[in-house]
Amino acid sequence: MTAAQRLPLYDLAFDFLPTIQGVWWHFTDFLIYFMLLGVGSLVILSTFMAYRSQRKRPVIAVFVLKRYFKTLIILQWLRIFSFIFTLLPGSSVQCLYTPTEEQLQGPASDLLQGQAPSEGNSELWAPPETLYDILFRIDPATGCGDLMFSSHTIFAVLCVMIVWDYFPYKGTKAAISAALALLVPLTLASRKHYTVDVFTSLYVVPIVYELMRLKMPDTDTAEEMQHRYGLVFQTDKEDNLKYAVIVGNQSFKINEDQLPADFKEPADLTFTLPSGSPLHKGKSGPGGGGFDGPYIHLRKDTPPRSPTFEDGLRNLVPQVSPEESV
Repeated sequence: MTAAQRLPLYDLAFDFLPTIQGVWWHFTDFLIYFMLLGVGSLVILSTFMAYRSQRKRPVIAVFVLKRYFKTLIILQWLRIFSFIFTLLPGSSVQCLYTPTEEQLQGPASDLLQGQAPSEGNSELWAPPETLYDILFRIDPATGCGDLMFSSHTIFAVLCVMIVWDYFPYKGTKAAISAALALLVPLTLASRKHYTVDVFTSLYVVPIVYELMRLKMPDTDTAEEMQHRYGLVFQTDKEDNLKYAVIVGNQSFKINEDQLPADFKEPADLTFTLPSGSPLHKGKSGPGGGGFDGPYIHLRKDTPPRSPTFEDGLRNLVPQVSPEESV
């Protein structure tokens, strides 16, 4: 690259935001790690706690991880093609190039010809020089050519999308959104990316995420999980007030929040009353109330309840219509 190609581009945000260095320069990386750790902790907790997402679907850790990494892979491929064909000069401290006095005093054409002299390189300038460096050196924090578009913002926005899509906690949503709002100006202040890099990520990530969700939805319905993974959801035969999932030849008890959104009870599901119940079907009198019909059906939209004394009286006392009374 020539000296002119190594000079940073003008960015209006750089005029308003001070340049941060030292420990604060690494703060954006720590913030990304914090966001990833937070989302990872929620995913791990979802294996021990049952709750439903914004779309009233059960949060299943495997599906959350699949959604995150499938979207991340597509975004990184887009980013790779983007910075291969749109090479921007690095503006961060390790990428800065300072023209020599000879170049400044000479004609401007000298900046456009030949490779930039090494005298103008930053002390932290360390591009890969061998095939081993290109293939195996991992340095995500001090790169210079992978700018368009911002990987920092990709990870941050994707964390926000996952939390808002799957997890119902308002405090977590507020914290992850505040972290993103703090990350954007700090990324610009550290000069790790230009405004165009950050702004592009802010709209590309949600678009790709929503397109992936529409074209490749989670297979979290009862029919799909039975077909793909052999999971069979049903009412627990030992306890009609609970549910179970059959995996292979084993049955595991689960609660209502872990049921697929399309799970429906069998139509003939009924419950018997204890023989000592005052509403047990039988002779009228102290031993029975003549209660006819099945026990209250258990449905997701209607919580189960015990029959009341009025239910028994309604079956004991004949209902006379106004026409019959006349």
